[in-house]
Amino acid sequence: MLSRSLIRFSSITARQSRCRPSLLRIPATRNNFRTFSGAAITFNKHCQKVAQVLDGEVALELEEDSSVLPSSVQAFFDKTGFSAVASPGKNMAELVNQTARGETVHVFFDVAQVSNLPLEAASMENEMPSAAEDEDLDGVADNFANVNVVIVKKSDQSAVSFELLMNLQEGTFFVDSATPYANAQAALEESAEAEVSRELVYHGPPFSNLDEELQESLEVYLESRGINEELATFIGTYSEFKENKEYIAWLKNMKSFFN
Repeated sequence: MLSRSLIRFSSITARQSRCRPSLLRIPATRNNFRTFSGAAITFNKHCQKVAQVLDGEVALELEEDSSVLPSSVQAFFDKTGFSAVASPGKNMAELVNQTARGETVHVFFDVAQVSNLPLEAASMENEMPSAAEDEDLDGVADNFANVNVVIVKKSDQSAVSFELLMNLQEGTFFVDSATPYANAQAALEESAEAEVSRELVYHGPPFSNLDEELQESLEVYLESRGINEELATFIGTYSEFKENKEYIAWLKNMKSFFN
């Protein structure tokens, strides 16, 4: 389900300052060496403690882990023709579908962001808050995840990128912007330079400022390409599955370091 209402959220990146500790030269006496040796033992005990805790966490997660895709995920793949692109070690997930109309639909979303959406349903209207309610946007933003849909025409490799906001509880997508690209590479390339270039591209006016008929026709177009409530439900389920896989791999990597 798509809505023509638009809201833009500004992201705030928290930066933590790092201090480089000063180094003091200490005379090398016999007592100093004894102290250093004792500290090394203490440090090793700390590492062992972390490793023990990680062992327990890994064992607990493996007891509940299943390498088999949830039945609802496999059913979605079988029904819609979408498939997941393997991306081990990454937060970003990608779905791909080849349509009968000679297009390739790419859907990108951050599984960690989706998994951390509030579990309880948000008490929100289908329409987004008005300008008078801007002070509440920080709370509202917590209920949404970013979803990027890129549709590529095979005939000439041109593409249109749709930036969407997804409300998982309601199964709705809100269109933020629609950006045309002369070639698919410009829309899909993952390099830092490509990201900067996309930021500099004109993304058109706010979607809600477009002619209402144009808004509606673009929404219907997206729905016909599978961007609907069923996809939103799938993204929630798949994100939980993939995020858990990444968490187990993270625990094992941490354990390897502290062993």
